[in-house]
Amino acid sequence: MIPGTDLPLSGEFKQAMRRVASTVNVITICVRGDPMGITATAMSSLAMDPPSLLVCINRTAAMHASMEDVSHFGVNVLHRDQEHLAQMFADRNQRALRFTTGWHLDCERPPRLLDAQAAILCRRIDHHQFGTHSIFIGVVEDVVVRPEIDPLVYLDGKYRSAGE
Repeated sequence: MIPGTDLPLSGEFKQAMRRVASTVNVITICVRGDPMGITATAMSSLAMDPPSLLVCINRTAAMHASMEDVSHFGVNVLHRDQEHLAQMFADRNQRALRFTTGWHLDCERPPRLLDAQAAILCRRIDHHQFGTHSIFIGVVEDVVVRPEIDPLVYLDGKYRSAGE
């Protein structure tokens, strides 16, 4: 815990964040030939020059330690019809089912969801720990987009369409 954190303020902050719609992403890496992934909403563009973004991962997540050591990570922005993937990658009990279909897997690069809203390959260049999470910064090396725009969003504790 960060010194000076106000617990009632934390609850109010959580309620405020429930009112902020966030795209739902599956962050992927490959470690010694094994694909790994996690559902995350804390992703944001960082700069256009160079094209870069950041993702925030809880330090208690199984994938966190490996993220500190990989050269690349993938950000797979989910489409509205991929809520089942968001739930699967958030559930540790479904780990064995995660990469069974619909993925480009070669472990030369992080796994890429074939019909993602967008799939962004990043070279990890830095990370910083803050509170319960780490911020991973990546420079974009490749992007694949789905023509139809209808991202899956998370708002008030529920998955939704951006059009709702």
